[in-house]
Amino acid sequence: MLKKLAEKCIPTLKIPSASRISLNRLLFKQFKRLKPGIVLEIGGSYSLYKTKIPFTKYLRLDIDEGTKPDIYGDVHEINWGPGYFDTVIATELLEHLYDPQKAINEIKRVMKKGGVCIASTRFIQHYLRVPLDYYRFTTDSLKYLFNGFSRVEIYPHGSRIQSAWQILNIGAVKIILNLFNPLISLFNFKNTRTPCGFVVYAVK
Repeated sequence: MLKKLAEKCIPTLKIPSASRISLNRLLFKQFKRLKPGIVLEIGGSYSLYKTKIPFTKYLRLDIDEGTKPDIYGDVHEINWGPGYFDTVIATELLEHLYDPQKAINEIKRVMKKGGVCIASTRFIQHYLRVPLDYYRFTTDSLKYLFNGFSRVEIYPHGSRIQSAWQILNIGAVKIILNLFNPLISLFNFKNTRTPCGFVVYAVK
């Protein structure tokens, strides 16, 4: 409630982080590869990317019943039959899961053969108090977690400049520093050992 009030009073707080801007740029590129089908988006208080993803049917799963999801439940145990979804979207989710391998196995279970999961997660990021914050991931750990899929592509986003900015630009300084987020988001390198995070494109 306080966050929404602050954003209403201070417009710069509405500006997405540099990391989120560069992440979305990469996600939108992956979304263009998708064919229309039955989509499951996991998490989030509303469907973040519904306007960017081709679909014939779009459902959202969330553990918070107050967000009015289409499917109420935990991604560790999805209350849905196997082989149903053509696409699963799980952005900025894995770091908040106590057992990411179990959740990924569940995602794979509810997907059709040949279906696509697009996920994103953090590598360099300050501690996120809400919801619970369990892990940070590398290319190696993501390859291991998704090794049950027939094809896995992993793309880093960000750079040491963005990662440092992500750490520095928290708290009250965001009121001013957020103005520079669109510019900082342009410092985005394919080959970096200090990415903000990763996007995974996995085919069942």
